[in-house]
Amino acid sequence: MKKFWSRLWVPALTLALLGTIPGCSSDDDGTTDPPTRVDLSGNYTMVSITSGGITLTPAEGATGTLTLTETRYTINLNLPGQEPFNDSGTYVALSDGSWGQESDNPILPQSTGTYVQNGNQVTVDSTTGGQQNLTVWQSN
Repeated sequence: MKKFWSRLWVPALTLALLGTIPGCSSDDDGTTDPPTRVDLSGNYTMVSITSGGITLTPAEGATGTLTLTETRYTINLNLPGQEPFNDSGTYVALSDGSWGQESDNPILPQSTGTYVQNGNQVTVDSTTGGQQNLTVWQSN
């Protein structure tokens, strides 16, 4: 059986910094403004992670933390049967819902996608190296 970790490749959180993300919003006067950076700073605990059609939660022994500053992330993931994964790098969340991050580790692929903030939860739907991952985080 293929390991969950290899399908996950932890891209859900080793996202790639996006210099400019296409997209814009229209003002009432007809002008178009580019999306702006959204500050999601905080400490988060993993609610769930889905990759390759498999969802893991703390009930299945999957745990993780995510710390975001205005421009940087640090992630610690522990998935059943896998070595702990720790990473940090830069990220960007924009007002149009675009998300991207880039690991400080040059061998990890960039990741791009979308995010939704709903109250104290942030859901990131990202693709890295062709693998889609969905992570849900709750602020502490």
